[in-house]
Amino acid sequence: MDEDFCGAAMRHFCDGDLLLNRGRFPNADQLLGFAAECAIKSALVALPGFVANGELAKRYREHVSELWELVPLQDIQRRYGPLAVVLKAFRGRFDNWSTSQRYAGDDAVGDSAARDHRDAARRVLGSVGLLGVRKED
Repeated sequence: MDEDFCGAAMRHFCDGDLLLNRGRFPNADQLLGFAAECAIKSALVALPGFVANGELAKRYREHVSELWELVPLQDIQRRYGPLAVVLKAFRGRFDNWSTSQRYAGDDAVGDSAARDHRDAARRVLGSVGLLGVRKED
């Protein structure tokens, strides 16, 4: 399967934002986490050292809560300086996000956490040129 991390990032972000604005916080939060994850991966696959056999290296096939901490900032700084800034400034932002939350009840993720994750995802997408926001925020 060909991976389209850019397309997936935008799709997950738009759908997550739509659900967030409708008060569907748990599903919105899942999609916003996936959006940030895909945006980070879209940058990694464009850089040497992160690809093996034409695909994202296995080491970086993690969800956003783990991936955020795995990215070596010095290795991405030259080409993706704004992403390095966001990953450093918002370190730990997805520590309270987990794919297991998809099995939890409707009250597992609230408005505040989902909006916090949307803000972080928006900044990540902007930092890799997927959204028209200031890249150094």
